[in-house]
Amino acid sequence: MGIEVGLNCPACSGAIKVVEGETTVNCQYCGSMLFVEGDAGVTTISFKNMITRETAVISSASWWKKGFKARDLKRVGQVTECYPIYIPFWSTTTRVAGWICGYEERTHSDGKRTYTERIPKEELILRDYRFSEIACDPGDLGIRKMRNIDGETALTDFQTIPTFESTTSKDDAFAHAKESAMANARSDAHVPHITFENVHVFPESMSMVYYPIWVVRYTYRDRMYLNTVDGVTGSVLSGRAPGDPLFQSLAVTAGTSIGGLLGATGIIVASSSGEVAIGCFVVGLIIMVGTYLFFRGGSEITEGDFSDRGFKLGDLKNVASQLTQGRVGGNNWGDI
Repeated sequence: MGIEVGLNCPACSGAIKVVEGETTVNCQYCGSMLFVEGDAGVTTISFKNMITRETAVISSASWWKKGFKARDLKRVGQVTECYPIYIPFWSTTTRVAGWICGYEERTHSDGKRTYTERIPKEELILRDYRFSEIACDPGDLGIRKMRNIDGETALTDFQTIPTFESTTSKDDAFAHAKESAMANARSDAHVPHITFENVHVFPESMSMVYYPIWVVRYTYRDRMYLNTVDGVTGSVLSGRAPGDPLFQSLAVTAGTSIGGLLGATGIIVASSSGEVAIGCFVVGLIIMVGTYLFFRGGSEITEGDFSDRGFKLGDLKNVASQLTQGRVGGNNWGDI
């Protein structure tokens, strides 16, 4: 039985009908001989759903009580829907092998002058890296990669639970896995200044993994929210929840007050000690930026891989790292 594929002949753009199992086909319009390549060699794995609806609801209710969410969410929130789905992920293992060379700078001081020494470094890289990314459009679920790779695999639930279809290519997934492996290899080499590298990435394995996710929809004071629960471990993966106005007001008031106070202190002591003034200014600015990052989500708390995600501690660490390294918006402090 033939199947229709969403491809056109590269010679005449005619629609191609391919018989299942064949790797070559003649275009019925221009007669060109075409080679057909599918997803052969990609193993399909399905994790068994290990939790029930009651477990997913209990995990969600426990998540509602954590963090800066509305204090009455546990009492007022009402679950309206709770159902499992299977989401496809590309799971790839790549091996990185090669050499990374460069140098490390060490600064010394003998009390009279400060000098910098360059220490040559040459690191051998031979390591496997695992990478995963979602293989479909997750919509507003806030999930981009697999958080767990351990669990019982079975196809018993695969036919009974709704399943998202894969919509991304394995070539794109492998390209992303290669980029991630190279970045991790450079980070693991611990060579601050790279001058030469000869590194190769080899694919070890690639699988399509169907993972069970529970979607929990709930209401809070006439507004709809959603969170997801891992169908294997039972932990909450992502979600949106109402924030607590009191917590956020106190955080904004304290953050702006302390940040402003430190900034003013920096201005006052600038004439006597430039280093102390810059330190006060930088710390005050970090606190005020952290306050902004915390409050920019308004009255909503988000956890997971949302594009409009709310406050995360990693954001503040990145800002602090840039400020302490003397860079703001690509400029050096000395240029400001």
